[in-house]
Amino acid sequence: MSQQVDKVNFGLTVSVLLGMSVPLLTFPDESAALLRTAYAWIAETFGWFYILTGAVALAVVLYVGLSRFGQIKLGEGDPEFTTTSWISMLFAAGIGAGLMYWSGIEWAYYVQKPPFRAEPFSHDAYLWASSYGLHHWGFVAWALYCLPTLAIAYPFYVRRVPQLKYSLSAQYWLRGRETSLPARLMDTFFMVALIGGAGSSLGFSTPLIAALLNRLTGIPADFVLELMVVSICVLVFASSVWLGLQEGIRRLSNFNIVLALIFLLAVLLASDTFFLLEMAVNSLGFLFQNSLAMTFWTDPIDNTGFVGDWTVFYWAWWIAYGPFVGLFVTRISRGRTIREVVIGMLLLGSLGVWLFFLVLGNHSLGLQLSGQLDVVEIMQSSGGNAAVVAGLNTLPMAGLIIGMFAVVAVIFVSTTYDSASYTLAATATQSMDVSEDPPRWHRVFWAVAIAILPIGLMYAGGIKEAQTATLVVSLPLTFTFWLSGWGLLKSLREDHPPS
Repeated sequence: MSQQVDKVNFGLTVSVLLGMSVPLLTFPDESAALLRTAYAWIAETFGWFYILTGAVALAVVLYVGLSRFGQIKLGEGDPEFTTTSWISMLFAAGIGAGLMYWSGIEWAYYVQKPPFRAEPFSHDAYLWASSYGLHHWGFVAWALYCLPTLAIAYPFYVRRVPQLKYSLSAQYWLRGRETSLPARLMDTFFMVALIGGAGSSLGFSTPLIAALLNRLTGIPADFVLELMVVSICVLVFASSVWLGLQEGIRRLSNFNIVLALIFLLAVLLASDTFFLLEMAVNSLGFLFQNSLAMTFWTDPIDNTGFVGDWTVFYWAWWIAYGPFVGLFVTRISRGRTIREVVIGMLLLGSLGVWLFFLVLGNHSLGLQLSGQLDVVEIMQSSGGNAAVVAGLNTLPMAGLIIGMFAVVAVIFVSTTYDSASYTLAATATQSMDVSEDPPRWHRVFWAVAIAILPIGLMYAGGIKEAQTATLVVSLPLTFTFWLSGWGLLKSLREDHPPS
């Protein structure tokens, strides 16, 4: 089948990418101020809508996966990838190196300004701090990935629509109008949101990798080193996406999951092992006890800003990434059932993320509680990256563990971005069969292009600007999630009526 470039999607996305990046590089202060103003307005006006979207997405995904529709097979034949490789790729695509930063230090933000009227640095504040990250990266997050996955995979494999684009998730409503203006807008919203979300992820992870390299080599962790880190990451994931799914992305994802587990085991054994195990059980119990309250909390009475600064940001981040993860997981899930996809993403995806928070996060939290290291003070004076490095520096064989951490972080960046490059190339291709890949040059082009925005974000100010950009670009996509979910349910009931 001909794989011509979709010139409309390609041109629109490149234009928006340059339109977002050039002002950040040319007028960083003014651009950062404008982004902050937009963030505040969106969080205040639409925060409740993001919260509701997350809760409804989780309910729909659970219903589809656990009902009779869960038995539906996506495509013919046996699964294309082994279960281990499949889980490794979907996890590596959906998380990225942002997890490396937030799992190690997120609790320190919460313990200073805790939710639900807890006093800062109190007993309750530490309980909330140890569990809220699990909520933000857990079931709702993966549901916001899983919903577009199912909405895209069903028409692609079962209804055999030969397109791998986000607008395919609204196939029930489009039917024969796959190149119409609404479809074009959906695909453009997705590509812009992916670039913004990917920019945020690299904006979080690059300074952390630079701080790790600074600890290992003594090279100053400045903007020049961050540019070097971006260049290394681009080289790795461009090479991976050039090699393709089987030879590049699959092998890199498998290697990274093994290395990440070895790193976590090393931290667990080198740290206060029994405290980490006790805290892990306690954190999970507190999460499950309060998960319903966390899922629906909009903070309407006190308006502390916690929900707007954190939960709304995270839901916006997952929504910005959701269509990309949906397209990628669709491509690697041929031969699996809907129930397998739901369980693999919601349960195994959440468990994988939780391991990082329960080991890496509780290690630095334990240092704070014991008085061995004032992690919060280091974060306030030198930044979160310095606090993460300082926490790891207390371990035996710290240099080896930090070196391993740096390699894992670089590969997590690469596995996210090679998947993103692949997906952008697929969306900017007019048509694709279930076994086809976009052209190599096209995949590599996006691997280089999506590094431009994070450089602009880092130059304009760093983490806060990356958070802000994610929320701003995700708003249009939030509305499409409702259309996609509703269309999926109607398609399933239309094709599989009750017997």
